[in-house]
Amino acid sequence: MFVNRHNDDHIRVAPCCQAESRLEPVQSFDFHHSPYLQQLRAKFQEGSRPEECSRCWNLETLGQKSRRQGAIEFFDLPDESQDVVLQSIDYSATWACNLACVMCGEINSSSWAKEIGSTKEHLQKLGRLFQKSNSIIDRLDLRHVKKIHFNGGEPMLNDDQSVLLEKLADQGVLQNVFASYNTNGTIMPSDKIIDLWSRAGLIKLFFSVDATDLAFEYVRYPARWEDTTKNISRMKQNLSDNVMFGINITVGTYNILELTLLHDWFKDNLRTNRSGDISDFCWQFAYNYDPVWLTTDAKAHAIQQLSGIEEYQGIVAYLSDSINYTADHSWTQSLDKIDQRRGTSWRKSLNVGKYY
Repeated sequence: MFVNRHNDDHIRVAPCCQAESRLEPVQSFDFHHSPYLQQLRAKFQEGSRPEECSRCWNLETLGQKSRRQGAIEFFDLPDESQDVVLQSIDYSATWACNLACVMCGEINSSSWAKEIGSTKEHLQKLGRLFQKSNSIIDRLDLRHVKKIHFNGGEPMLNDDQSVLLEKLADQGVLQNVFASYNTNGTIMPSDKIIDLWSRAGLIKLFFSVDATDLAFEYVRYPARWEDTTKNISRMKQNLSDNVMFGINITVGTYNILELTLLHDWFKDNLRTNRSGDISDFCWQFAYNYDPVWLTTDAKAHAIQQLSGIEEYQGIVAYLSDSINYTADHSWTQSLDKIDQRRGTSWRKSLNVGKYY
């Protein structure tokens, strides 16, 4: 189940963080009888492919491993049992974030909202006006949980992760739990979190890194490449042996020509943890900066660059299928507006700028 706070009194729920979510009240929420989750369970049981899960279907069509397939492997499905048991949680505690990444926005980043001057009234409509703790954790039966994934905002900026992990520890199940994170890598975990991680079954940190050097600093504004890579190196060297790593790239028009350098950095710096366990290499498309909008020349150059890298073959297939699509320049206008606010220049910071 995916959980995302919506103001103080509601949550958005879905099967996972990639699926379309629905709004439900906190005080009456029940995992077993949630109208939306029951509806989706029925669709899967009858063998249909719910539109709400289209991101996974689309990735699988491209030959990429989806979160759905990963869940099937992790839980060793199919399971003949029809019991409804909460075993996995995708948890977005708050939107608090220290970055305003170009592909993001005010709905998922407090820094974005501050930058564009979002009002309290507007934030309330978005579900981002938090004045007190949301009690959803207290309404969940955690005894059977095997897997937790923390999203944000930036999960290192809030205490809900430690509250949830402590509850698992108190119930004697933390040592059996696999907890993973999407983190931007700019913030070191606290001593309390490091201690809880050392008591878990497995921890995996997926760093949201989409480019290197100046391009990274443009995309993950206002992060600094040197500081972020130092943090990642410290975590790799100092965290306990049950901590593994991965990279989670958001691929869009803006960084399509940064991916080869990023792959090189990954191979040199994050291929394994300190015990030699292989790190994951993951990506997904930024649908508000869809690479199909690129010019034909830019796509052709990207295909040439990426064709020899196994991990990027899904991107190559996607670009090849859309090679003759008419270019759409609305994404360049979006970046121009960002540049006007921040005093930055995407055409100078990003390799794709040479085509525009």
